[in-house]
Amino acid sequence: MKTKKTGLALASGLLGCAVLPALAQQSESGMRAVFGISQELEAGDNLALEFPEEGSTVLSTTTLSFDFLTETRTQQLSFGIDGKIRAGRIPSGSDLQTGFVEPGARLAYSREAANAKISASANYRETDISFLLPLSEFIDENGIIVLPEDFEDLRGSGTRQTYGANIGFETGLKAPLGFNFNAGVSGISYSGPGTTGLTDIRRSNLSIGARLRFSDVTTGEITLAQKTYEADDALNTERDTESWEFALTRDVSEAATLTAAIGYTDIEERENGSVVLREDGLNGRLSYSLDLPNGSIGASYAATRDQNGLRDTVRVNRALDLPTGSLAFNIGTTRKDGGNANLIGGINWQNTLPTGSIRLGLQRNVTVNADDEERIATTLDLGYIYEINALSSIRFNAAYGMTEQSSGADTRRTDITLGYAYALTEDWNLNTGVAYRVRDEDVLGKSDSASIYVTIGRSFTVFD
Repeated sequence: MKTKKTGLALASGLLGCAVLPALAQQSESGMRAVFGISQELEAGDNLALEFPEEGSTVLSTTTLSFDFLTETRTQQLSFGIDGKIRAGRIPSGSDLQTGFVEPGARLAYSREAANAKISASANYRETDISFLLPLSEFIDENGIIVLPEDFEDLRGSGTRQTYGANIGFETGLKAPLGFNFNAGVSGISYSGPGTTGLTDIRRSNLSIGARLRFSDVTTGEITLAQKTYEADDALNTERDTESWEFALTRDVSEAATLTAAIGYTDIEERENGSVVLREDGLNGRLSYSLDLPNGSIGASYAATRDQNGLRDTVRVNRALDLPTGSLAFNIGTTRKDGGNANLIGGINWQNTLPTGSIRLGLQRNVTVNADDEERIATTLDLGYIYEINALSSIRFNAAYGMTEQSSGADTRRTDITLGYAYALTEDWNLNTGVAYRVRDEDVLGKSDSASIYVTIGRSFTVFD
């Protein structure tokens, strides 16, 4: 299994590298390469949020990065690499790594023709577990904090490696009949002292589908999918999930769309090679959306199935275009078969002010952890920027994340930062401030950290 996944990741990377010369020769929009450099000095106590708390730390961190982008009217290739050089005075007995640390790499390629498109991506990242990432590192493209699978385990020391690769192909974009294919792998692994209690995990997914346009307003799609989960735990847990789904989408009017789907899921779980669980049955979903002059409104129902049975989820949502920003919110309830109902929902608000901007993101949803078990995750992200003048500003950010597990062992993390930003020159920027972090676990207890930092950096555009 590992060989197949490694091969797919390698193939995705080779695909991107193979098209680079062609893009460079055919580019009509040009290429862009950017080097980045920043130097940070940070001093604080218990920066690793250890239990019990460790002493004070003074760190010097130089971050180097390189990003490259080339694109034409029909295709785009981008890749980037980065890493840190860390040195300083660390507490006695600390496993905080110094030297060249936390390398990362990413690659993405996409091409779209008149009736087909293809995309591929790959990424790799190392992180020092002793130097926990702030929650702001987990904000997605929609401005929402997405807690990592191993959020509950991010404590102690050692190195955390995350990786992933995906490839997708779709044809018949404008034809009555179309097909699609998607495959991907991802995983988290750990190395170094202090990681014996952490479990390496791997996931893979594969799906093929066919889409048939019955008319201008009605489309049907059937999808076959397979997912795998592997954990290097004491039981060598493996789980295979096979499913099929038929979905029908109809444009009820020029502004309204209705989608209904029914499917079947078959799950098999093995421990040390022996089958210990089988779960199968029907699942489905129903959704309705309506475009309005100032946004959209919708409602949905979903019946999803995992190794622990069926889950029913009902949700309504509303999105608004505001004169100086946007507002989107949803609310609903979810219930596991035989369990209690849980309130879920979220709000995402962004607003431009005469002297800056403000944003608020709040989410409460069902997610999965590193053991592939469901949990309730709640996140909050509040940000405010006050622009003093054209060169300087004050920035405040507060982030909160909590997971509620079926075992009752909750984990909470809070990050608060107050900073000052100043444009030294057209190219160089200065950021300084104070940060306060808290990690609170029902099992181990609570630890906190306070620090101050100063960062100076800039980027160099080689060609554009």
